[in-house]
Amino acid sequence: MSTGTIPLPNRKAIQSWPSARLLELAEANVADRDLLEFIQVELKRRDVEVAHAAAQRIADLLTRGAATAAAAPADDDDEDAVAQRDLRIGALKARIEALEQRVRESEMRATAAERTLSMEALPARGSGLLRRVHLADTAPAWLIDAARRAFRLRFHPDRFADPLMKSRAEETFKEAEEVFRQISGGS
Repeated sequence: MSTGTIPLPNRKAIQSWPSARLLELAEANVADRDLLEFIQVELKRRDVEVAHAAAQRIADLLTRGAATAAAAPADDDDEDAVAQRDLRIGALKARIEALEQRVRESEMRATAAERTLSMEALPARGSGLLRRVHLADTAPAWLIDAARRAFRLRFHPDRFADPLMKSRAEETFKEAEEVFRQISGGS
């Protein structure tokens, strides 16, 4: 049973919420120990620093809630206390947002590094083979495949009736096929 001011969605739905939103829900429902424990378990399950920091904050709420439950109830109408709590919540939200931003930036850098490594792993990138088939050294695999199909269509010897054109097309076709075979690693 919740005594908070925010209507509670079902617990399955809040499992997909971002860490900051879960922390907001927990802070709005500090009297609901079951909800706080559920959110804490959910945040601990996640493998990001932001979630672990939020789980620690909820642990603090749980321990403080246990200590204040024995004491006299706080005066919720005290405007200064409400203002200070709102300031703390705002500061926590800002810290969480900054941490989540850092996580997103780290993920973007990791993705870029993986992309760079995969580009370096491709054979014959720096040898100029791609330039021989009119592609840049940074051409992605899908573009290389498309260029190979285009060369096959354009220079297939069966397309030409004139014997001279047919022999030139056959020579170009074989050269292009050999280049594409080298680019793809000899397959």
